[in-house]
Amino acid sequence: MIIYPLRLAGYSILSIGVINLFSRYFFGLELVKSIPGRLSIANSLIDFVPWLLLSLALVFLEGNRSRRSREHLPVQLLHRLLLPLLVGYLLLVPLMIRDAIGFNRTVQSEISGQLQTYRKGTRQLLDQVAPLSTPLAIAQVVQRYPSIAMTVVPTETASQVKAKLAQALSNGEARLKTRLDDQRRSRLEGLFQRTIASSSVALVAAAGLAGLRRQNLAAIRASGHMVGEYFAQDLLIDRSSREGFRGFFDPKSPGKPPASKKSLVRW
Repeated sequence: MIIYPLRLAGYSILSIGVINLFSRYFFGLELVKSIPGRLSIANSLIDFVPWLLLSLALVFLEGNRSRRSREHLPVQLLHRLLLPLLVGYLLLVPLMIRDAIGFNRTVQSEISGQLQTYRKGTRQLLDQVAPLSTPLAIAQVVQRYPSIAMTVVPTETASQVKAKLAQALSNGEARLKTRLDDQRRSRLEGLFQRTIASSSVALVAAAGLAGLRRQNLAAIRASGHMVGEYFAQDLLIDRSSREGFRGFFDPKSPGKPPASKKSLVRW
C-alpha cells in the first residue's frame, strides 16, 4: 500500500532535518548569547519549514488509516508536538524582529564609536601642534602618524601648516565615513527585507501546523476516542510481530478466532 511508504518518507525527512539542526547547534549553545548567533539559528529554523510541513503532512497522511503498530507512539508524540511547534514559530516572529533591530543598533553603535575615536584623536593632535610656532616642529609631530597624507613645504608658515593639517584630518574623516558606510551597507544590506520574508514564512509554518492539528483533532473527535486511543485503534501489526497482520487466522488452531478490531484498540 502506497500510504505507508509515504509515511516512512515523512519520518525520514523529519529525522534528517532534526538531526541536522541538533548537530549544528547543540554544541554551539554560545550562539544564543549573541544577536548574529540567534539570527543564524532562526534562519536555519525558517529554512527547515518546507521540509517540516512536508514531512508532517506525509506522517499524518490519510489520518489513522492503515497505520502500523510501530507508529503508535511516534505519531502520538508528533501530534502532541504540533501545538508547541505552532507556538514556537509564532514566537519566532517578534524575536527575529527584535534581534534585527538590535543588530542594526549594534552596527550603528560600532560605526559611531569608530568615528568618535577618530575625532578624539584629531582633537588631541590639533591640541598638540597648537602651541608649536615653526613648520619643522609641526612636521616632526605629523611624522609620527603615517596615515596622515600631507607634506610640509619649508616656505610655509606655521599657521599654514596647521591649516593644512586640519584639512588633511577632515579629509581623513570623510574617507573613514565612506568606508564605514560601505561596511554598514554590506552588514545590513537586506536585513529587514530578510526579516520580513522570514517572518512571513514563520507565519505560514504556524498556519500549516495549525491546519494539521485541526485536521487531527476533528478526526479524533469524530472517532469518540481520546488521542492515545485514536492512534491505537485499527493498527496493522508489523510483519515482525508474532501475531502477523491484523485479523490473522492460524489454520493450525481452528478453535482460535481471528483477532478482532476491538482487541487491537489498546495495542
